[in-house]
Amino acid sequence: MLVTGIIRSPHGLEGFVKIESISGETVHFDGLADVLVRPSDGPPVRLELEAVRANARPPLVKFRGVDSPEAAKRFAGAEILVSRDNACPLDADEFYVSDLCQCMLVHNDVSVGLITGVLEGGESDLLEVTLSDGAVPGIPGGEKRFVPFRKEFVGEVDMKAKTVALMHRWILE
Repeated sequence: MLVTGIIRSPHGLEGFVKIESISGETVHFDGLADVLVRPSDGPPVRLELEAVRANARPPLVKFRGVDSPEAAKRFAGAEILVSRDNACPLDADEFYVSDLCQCMLVHNDVSVGLITGVLEGGESDLLEVTLSDGAVPGIPGGEKRFVPFRKEFVGEVDMKAKTVALMHRWILE
């Protein structure tokens, strides 16, 4: 399952919620019958989509059985998950965040760390990396570093090998 959106807040009186698309694309919501909604304070629940206004700004979704702003409010902040088949299609050189996580960051074919997350940055996303032992002299393994996910710093991404090439080791210092 892939996180495809975040529920932000109720909208109107009928139980619609505002959503933020992780990819920025919204048309894939139109074809969905149901989704898995994962609140921050409880187990995921499967909800049927009753209506989708993908072209609204922000996009709006109405779940069956959620018929008031009060009922919709309990899902604020929850993640919307879909199967890979129902996620927004990728263009060349695009990756799902969940696929990048747990990839090894390598420099000159030597592992320097494990990608454990992807954060939104100013100009680009940032790869959260947990350093390997000996990756940077004088810095213990397990330390966290952030690498801009830009072609100046990141080379080939090999999803089959689960590796991401680091262009410059100095960025980890």
